[in-house]
Amino acid sequence: MSTAPAPAGDLTARARIIASALDRFAVHGYDAATMRDIAAHAGVSTALVTHHFGTKQALREECDARVVRFIAEKQDASTSPAEVLNQVLGVFGPYLARMLGAGGGSGGEASAVLFDRLLAVARAMIADGAASGWLRPSLDPEAQAAALVLVSVAPFLMLDRLTAWAGGDAEEALRRISVPLAELYTHGLTTDDRLLAAAGLTAEVSR
Repeated sequence: MSTAPAPAGDLTARARIIASALDRFAVHGYDAATMRDIAAHAGVSTALVTHHFGTKQALREECDARVVRFIAEKQDASTSPAEVLNQVLGVFGPYLARMLGAGGGSGGEASAVLFDRLLAVARAMIADGAASGWLRPSLDPEAQAAALVLVSVAPFLMLDRLTAWAGGDAEEALRRISVPLAELYTHGLTTDDRLLAAAGLTAEVSR
């Protein structure tokens, strides 16, 4: 599954390298991806990748910066927080899953920045939803934001398994899994308060 191809009109060698790195890091993880593979996928020489970025870590930092800029641009365009999250995951979902998960490699600080940006979007979405009445606030909104990021990224983290489950079609896997997730968000999962009770809470307290 290809990740974040270079936008139309942005087909310079540098843009192709970044698009290739986003894809290769998403597919193989940071440590397993190689500069040679990134170069081949971009249709350029390894020397040109080194010329533009120097090291694999610097290239990864540029990929992270592109994700952060994408989020900032969407927020500056007054896009709703929910739509920002959907668009970020739609474009960078596989990359984020790898970089935030075990495949993120040695770039722990960069992963923390990405997570913090997604967490900020989730916080804004929760605040916006609670203020307008379409989202139920939690007793712990900060943990609610973290849980939202976790659930949003998880399908991409398990995309290989989901793709196999869906007969080899990654797009179909994500489409199908989005339906029960939307049902879970909209209607909840249980018909009584047993899970709240197990957590030491009551339905009245959680409202």
